[in-house]
Amino acid sequence: MQKNALKKSFISHKWDILLGAVLLITALCLFLVFKQNKKDGKYVKVEQDGKVVGSYPLDEDGKYEFTNFYGSNTLIIQDGKAYVTESTCSDHTCEKMGKVYRQGEMIICIPHKLFITVTGDSKKGGYDGISG
Repeated sequence: MQKNALKKSFISHKWDILLGAVLLITALCLFLVFKQNKKDGKYVKVEQDGKVVGSYPLDEDGKYEFTNFYGSNTLIIQDGKAYVTESTCSDHTCEKMGKVYRQGEMIICIPHKLFITVTGDSKKGGYDGISG
């Protein structure tokens, strides 16, 4: 009787391993597909308080300051990448978000209501993969 139980346990264990391997391969394939679909952006669109306050090409280096009632942020565009170097907010999360350069990537400063989005060919941003 124990021999049959051990055999059944081994068979179910084998199927668990196979299922895990299939799920891992599927997840890896999906990750690679979505990573490859991200194209390098051309512009950075900056919104503050829900209004577009600027659009800047990623191929032109520059330093831009955005100030409103809530505080200020400094945006740097250098070598085709955009990042925030200074912020007067309490958590400085926007500074820690790193450099963005692929379409759809964002830097967000919630305390200052500032959204920086990398867009494609159009200065206005246009459509992305989610909106159509």
